[in-house]
Amino acid sequence: MNVLDLGCGQRKLPGSVGVDFNQDSDADVIHDLNRFPYPFPNDQFDVVHCDGILEHLDDIVRVMEEIHRIARPGGRVEVIAPYFTSVDAYTDPTHKRFFSMRSFDYFTGEFPEFDLYTRSRFRRTRVELYFWRLPRLGGLRVQHLVGAHWLARRFPTVYERFFAYILPAQLIRYELEVIKPGATQPSVPEHGRSVLSAEDHGTS
Repeated sequence: MNVLDLGCGQRKLPGSVGVDFNQDSDADVIHDLNRFPYPFPNDQFDVVHCDGILEHLDDIVRVMEEIHRIARPGGRVEVIAPYFTSVDAYTDPTHKRFFSMRSFDYFTGEFPEFDLYTRSRFRRTRVELYFWRLPRLGGLRVQHLVGAHWLARRFPTVYERFFAYILPAQLIRYELEVIKPGATQPSVPEHGRSVLSAEDHGTS
């Protein structure tokens, strides 16, 4: 299975091809991800992993189009990014955008009136919020105790419209399937470490 770790930094996924602009990173390929096209052929990767990178890039539509181009039909795109109510979203001065549960809906066809932005299509297969742990209290997650995690899963629109600032999450994780019309859509199995776990981030 070919896995691309986009913006890998210094913790590249084992067995993946890492790409980053920083010479001091663990990248196999040094490339500025704001420059297009990316140095990979069409339909090369089964999985494109994006942890903490999309919020730093200039043109999210062009980035998603490049991911769509270099991923195979049925490939999986994994994204971990700052949630829009997280204090961490505003800490890094190089962050250019934050994300909600519907941030990728323009790429899934769920907003047909805005199809003019791009023809690249994905299918959303998973969206999950991560909340902070309190290490001094044994990893307790206050938002879980008061039902925020359940509410976000069961009624995501209600949570985002009325409770996201009261009971904020730290990170959001998406999994998207690459859709290419006319191509066979093979199923991409989960690999050993599909995304950084909640424990890797100190959250859940």
